[in-house]
Amino acid sequence: MKNYPIWKTFIVLTLVCLGIIFAIPSFVYKEDSNNWFFENKVNLGLDLQGGSHILLEVQSDVLIKEEIENFIDNIRLIARDNQSKINDIIANENTLNIKFDDASKIEDIRTDFLQNYNNINVLINNNVLKIKITDNYIKEIQDSAIKQSLEIVRKRIDESGTKEPLIQRSGKNRILLQLPGIKDPERIKELLGKTAKLTFHMVDDENISSLKANLAPFGKMIVSDFYDPDVKYLVEKKSSVGGENLVDAKASFDPEEGHAVSFRFDTTGAQKFGKATSENIGKRFAVILDGVVITAPVIRSAITGGNGIISGNFNSQESSDLAVLLRAGALPAPLLIVEERSVGPGLGADSIQAGKIAAIIGMIIVSIFMILIYGVFGVIANISLIANIFIIISLLGTIGATLTLPGIAGIVLTIGMAVDANVLIFERIKEENHKKNKIFEIVKKGFDRAFSTILDANITTLIAALLLFVFGSGPIKGFSITLSLGVIASMFTALMLTNFLVYLYLTLTSKKEINL
Repeated sequence: MKNYPIWKTFIVLTLVCLGIIFAIPSFVYKEDSNNWFFENKVNLGLDLQGGSHILLEVQSDVLIKEEIENFIDNIRLIARDNQSKINDIIANENTLNIKFDDASKIEDIRTDFLQNYNNINVLINNNVLKIKITDNYIKEIQDSAIKQSLEIVRKRIDESGTKEPLIQRSGKNRILLQLPGIKDPERIKELLGKTAKLTFHMVDDENISSLKANLAPFGKMIVSDFYDPDVKYLVEKKSSVGGENLVDAKASFDPEEGHAVSFRFDTTGAQKFGKATSENIGKRFAVILDGVVITAPVIRSAITGGNGIISGNFNSQESSDLAVLLRAGALPAPLLIVEERSVGPGLGADSIQAGKIAAIIGMIIVSIFMILIYGVFGVIANISLIANIFIIISLLGTIGATLTLPGIAGIVLTIGMAVDANVLIFERIKEENHKKNKIFEIVKKGFDRAFSTILDANITTLIAALLLFVFGSGPIKGFSITLSLGVIASMFTALMLTNFLVYLYLTLTSKKEINL
């Protein structure tokens, strides 16, 4: 093409063709399609396709109670090492008072205790050791719990197959969860409602009297059976292996026990598991999940490979869900559902239809305006506008962005903004046309003069969109994404595609002058 570089022609045609091709999945996508290409569609947000809105609260009070229990166990061990007798332990909300029989070694006990903990106030009053959890320590626990919970919730949701969920922190101790298109919210709530804290403990079958009296001696605890709460187990309080050493878990089938969950430990876990099983052959090994025993098999032989099977009265779905929970890891604290809303797909369909109508009407009005003002050049601008829409849709699908109702507003806004650059270019060409230069020189100078103005205007818009994305949330982010992609696409279509089409039109028609 005359006066137009071949490399520019190649880039323009390639990008426009790719934009059209990768926009196709968003128009012809089918739910049951396994084709990778058709999976690159625009994901619709909660407000467009319906789904569940859930607000979770991390029960950090449970962590404080657990920390108090850890303090008590630690103090007992330290006191035993120092040969000091404890008379009484009184635990309040954030404080712990330990009364000793003798005050002679209480300072040594305090020193040993503080070696393991920071941000803890430990005071001595005669023979009473007072431990108080500070506000900073509580804040550290809460922040750690919310961060852990966010990651584990994200893993559990991803494992469940939910596409494009919104998972983010809300306030001091809450997690906002939006699940577009979710078909089984009850199953999701069950997955999130389980702490999934898995531990392995040796069972004490010899101390029958303590079990019957429902009184656990020091270092032991009584745990109920998952399937029959009346059945109790006396187990070692300290776990032999913890769920934190699990590296994989998957649903399986045992010929004798039925549906089960096979698991695999890391190197450390395999060593602990191998040692525990080799030293306790013939004894029972309790698998405790969230404070209840789900199975307590007898150890027949040492298990040194780091692999094992958890069996129970599982059905197929229960074994799959348990595997998901174990792979994702245990929540540091229980999650409480404080708010739940469902958005029907009908409302989303109405929103999509309204968005389509607004986009079509906007395009028609803008197209008519451009043709009336600029004639053939207006038609060229309209072709660029259509290509702009295809490119935006293909980019949204390719990067896996979620389209929300504010996102549709961003696309409609982009339609109006996309022609601004073309208007600037055509006005600059008009000005150059009055100077009676050669036709291709007029076009070149018009585009060159408009370039810096278009670039400045769009960069400021991109900066605003970036700030909205960084500091906004939910719908605001959806709007900023489509606005950003729209600005980028409009810059390409105005500065390169419109440029190419103008040169193509002038070359094919052999025009000697420009009528604008």
